[in-house]
Amino acid sequence: MFTPADSARCIDAVLEGLGLQGVHLVGHSYGGWLATHTAARAPHRLATVTLVDPAGTVARLSAKFWVSLALQGRPSSARARRAAAWITGHHALAELFGAGFAEFAPPVRTPPSRLISDHVLRSVDIPVQVLLAGNTVHNSGKGIARMRSVVPAWRYHLWPKASHALPAEFPDEVNDSIRRFVTEHRSRSD
Repeated sequence: MFTPADSARCIDAVLEGLGLQGVHLVGHSYGGWLATHTAARAPHRLATVTLVDPAGTVARLSAKFWVSLALQGRPSSARARRAAAWITGHHALAELFGAGFAEFAPPVRTPPSRLISDHVLRSVDIPVQVLLAGNTVHNSGKGIARMRSVVPAWRYHLWPKASHALPAEFPDEVNDSIRRFVTEHRSRSD
């Protein structure tokens, strides 16, 4: 999967292989970026999309994020642990994040999460909700302003004190938001 289009085709092929239609696709971080590209390029199996603090989707990833990611080349360093704690918002999650970087090679055949263009965002023709954290890897305020300007029909909700680990920090609220959105748009999946 070298391009966003390749990734969208792969996700579509998985949904086809599972025999699924009317899918309410949910993606967090890079998964939100992939879900957006799938909704833009292969929407015929999808009913809705929920993006949970999506990386590089509605706002650029911050310089602090890229520095934090670069520090993971030495995951046992104190700076790398602090960077992982900032990204994940939790000490325990930061330890897992660091351990993953220590044990696994970075993906080399996946597209980088470059900011999705206005054209691609506008091409998404199914209901979208975006759940954002306030203390995260991008500027959520800029993301909200961009959505209001480029895709005003997209619904969003902001947790001002949450980190990029929003689903782990506020699992009940995030799940309730997803459930309400799916229920509201259930007729698309029937």
